[in-house]
Amino acid sequence: MSRKGLLKRALRWGTALLVGLAGGLTISGQAMDASSTPPLIPREVLFGNPEIAGVQLSPDGTRIAYLAPYRGVLNLWVRDLDGREEPRLLTRKTDRPQQGADWTADGRFLISSRDAQGDENTVLVRIDPRTGESVDLTPTSGVLAIVTASDRDVPGELVVGLNDRDPRYHDLYVLDIASGERTLLYQVDDGRPVGVDRLDGEWHPYLRTEALANGGQAYELRLPGEKQWRPFLKFDFEDARLSGPAGFTRDGQWLYGQLSTGEDKPRLVRWSRQELERCTTDCRFEVVHRATSGSLGIALSQIETGEPSVLVEADLRSQRFVLDPSLRPDYDALERLAGSNEFSVIDRDRKDRLWLVVVASDRQGEQIWLWDRDRRQHQLLFSVQPRLDDYALASMESLDLKARDGRRLPAYLTRSALASDGPQPLVLVVHGGPQARDYWGLDRTHQWLANRGYHVMSVNYRGSTGFGKAHLLAGEGEWYGRMQDDLVDAVRWAVDQGIADPDKLVIKGGSYGGYAALAGLTRDPTLFAAAVSEVGPSNLRTLLASIPPYWEAVRINFERMIGVGSVDLDAISPINHVDQIQRPLLLGHGANDPRVSLEESESIAAAMTARKLPIDFVVFPDEGHGWANPRNALAWAALEEHFLHHHIGGRVEPFGDVLEQSSMDWRLRSLPTP
Repeated sequence: MSRKGLLKRALRWGTALLVGLAGGLTISGQAMDASSTPPLIPREVLFGNPEIAGVQLSPDGTRIAYLAPYRGVLNLWVRDLDGREEPRLLTRKTDRPQQGADWTADGRFLISSRDAQGDENTVLVRIDPRTGESVDLTPTSGVLAIVTASDRDVPGELVVGLNDRDPRYHDLYVLDIASGERTLLYQVDDGRPVGVDRLDGEWHPYLRTEALANGGQAYELRLPGEKQWRPFLKFDFEDARLSGPAGFTRDGQWLYGQLSTGEDKPRLVRWSRQELERCTTDCRFEVVHRATSGSLGIALSQIETGEPSVLVEADLRSQRFVLDPSLRPDYDALERLAGSNEFSVIDRDRKDRLWLVVVASDRQGEQIWLWDRDRRQHQLLFSVQPRLDDYALASMESLDLKARDGRRLPAYLTRSALASDGPQPLVLVVHGGPQARDYWGLDRTHQWLANRGYHVMSVNYRGSTGFGKAHLLAGEGEWYGRMQDDLVDAVRWAVDQGIADPDKLVIKGGSYGGYAALAGLTRDPTLFAAAVSEVGPSNLRTLLASIPPYWEAVRINFERMIGVGSVDLDAISPINHVDQIQRPLLLGHGANDPRVSLEESESIAAAMTARKLPIDFVVFPDEGHGWANPRNALAWAALEEHFLHHHIGGRVEPFGDVLEQSSMDWRLRSLPTP
């Protein structure tokens, strides 16, 4: 387990790790006056660069590394925490934003990464915080590098996975950070991914995973001194997504994990080293915490031991559970600081004296505070988006809706900022994944659309994570069926309640959300007035055929959730129902997308063009699965709001030169533009 603790690596079971950012901060700036029209929030304020992002505290607690704009592009900076010296610029990216960076355990270097214009072939990069010298540590082309483990007792080493030998699998190497030399630790010849941890003073591959034909998972264990792998855990498809080991404590005496077997809600459990040395498949475990909601994660762990000390659950809103009584005074103080808002500890120094804390709400940008545990003092370091404080933002409502079959649909609604009686235009924003979820908090898309005059809704449809095993599994084989029904039911609820204008409904989303937008046009052709699809698949056969090779380990789970073998893929592919489309579509894609190929958008664009259906289609040649370059994000937002204005009304900010500043290639155009 990473020796920055479970905070850094957390428990990545589904969407188990949650950073709760909730509450309602006092809004500075303009107050909402129902008798007046609120000013437009500029796209640049919402979708441009934040003032600061990715803040990381050095292990000795004297410096912070962070991302901030340099010539309009996010770059890496470092400064002394006391602020007495001028910040130092470490990178000078001019095209795509610099990725965030983590300190090595001794504070000597920063480790960052980059890819080639969104292709997700990640290169690990060593950056000297004193000079800014940058050195590539892994192959620079066609290889996806991932950090598997680190340990503060060996600050000069990382365990990294590289798929240079076989693009499907990641062999494990011990990487010497200073020299860049790599030593093979484990070669994945059989395709079974391997987990590694620091046990008994050595890097040790201790866990091997096998994807079963039914979509389940089997785990094998090999402790130090053992030569052979032996069976450990086995989960059917129903439990595999929310169950599994996570990692050992620093002393190697406890293995923590999550189980959902026999229950809908997850449990945090642990196995003793003594028990693991004795048992095989009948290993006894202790239940540390039984979740009351459908999600569970570790928010904080003990620096010295790695024992979980604070847990977080999140349903529609999140709650914390303090396991370590010694931390209760700290959390009491932070709760007083946050008031009705939620907070999250995002980083700590090695002595556990200084904490970086994020506080945020649905109506104000995040604030980053420093909590000094010795002095019992807090200090505001940064506001991430201070320009938002000049505008009155809309509140996000938490909703518990019901699907037509009675299933619970957790959802969020942000109402239009324009004072008006009666039903209003509504935009349904569908999250990607689909094994992901929407959260309560500051949502730039919600705020933007509400400011333009639309109600905005997001729905955690069946198949979403974070609301229990049954809710997740209810999405199996339902991509074009009940998952889409859930979205329709939520929209119809808004219409029935007099919230939404039935003639002015739009569905939009990215990735799976883009698929849902296409399905909205083809499956329910008269319900939505228009749709917006960003990097969305249109043909599930070609989607499955183009899955990146490094996704092989999760392919079976993905295929089963789609319904391969039990569902007619042609019948649930929007490309085969283009003849049903009656309403306009805005389509966007990154040319280098490795997850959903450009062909997915090109094919449905061609089919719609052949039928003379209204479509706007743009391609960003320097993007992958979404927009990393803020210039491109701003151009896409401008297109979206003008598209919505043209088809269902609402306010717009003039284009200005935002389109020209982007890399956008406008393939098909029906929208009137300058």
